[in-house]
Amino acid sequence: MPETIHWLQRLYDNYASGRGHFPELMGLDSGAWSLLSRTLQCDETPPVAAEIAARRSLASTLLQPRLAERDQLALWLKGYAQSPLPVHWLLASAAMGFNHLWEDLGLDSRAELGELMQDCFPQLVVMNDKKMRWKKFFYRQRCLQQEGDLVCRSPSCDDCCEWVHCFAPEGEH
Repeated sequence: MPETIHWLQRLYDNYASGRGHFPELMGLDSGAWSLLSRTLQCDETPPVAAEIAARRSLASTLLQPRLAERDQLALWLKGYAQSPLPVHWLLASAAMGFNHLWEDLGLDSRAELGELMQDCFPQLVVMNDKKMRWKKFFYRQRCLQQEGDLVCRSPSCDDCCEWVHCFAPEGEH
């Protein structure tokens, strides 16, 4: 669990500094946000510039019609999580963003996201043996499992002309 705490702290620090593209409260409900703040012993309301607050408000508004999708993804991720701490909710909320997952999380690189995944979701790393981009991998797996009312946003990969955009070069996640 120390690795998960490290990653939660890293993601919270990114949020507090305005890095990444999180919705308000990082997409958590107020109870989970309070628990996270207590767990990390940090401010529940870190001060941010008006521009960052406006960006978070917009992200929260855009997330509203996709809450069921986010919740399904979070619950699926939770099944692979190494810890009961809410890193799965943060990943699912960030996955609703429009950039690469590592960018929406405020991480420095795709490699850093790979480290987070290895520490917090090692089973998924093993499953992603073709090194598919993480957000695409999540949706691909969910569609293959046909859980709930998920709209499959991942194509049939073997037949897709954009294969190179979904998969990382060898050795890179």
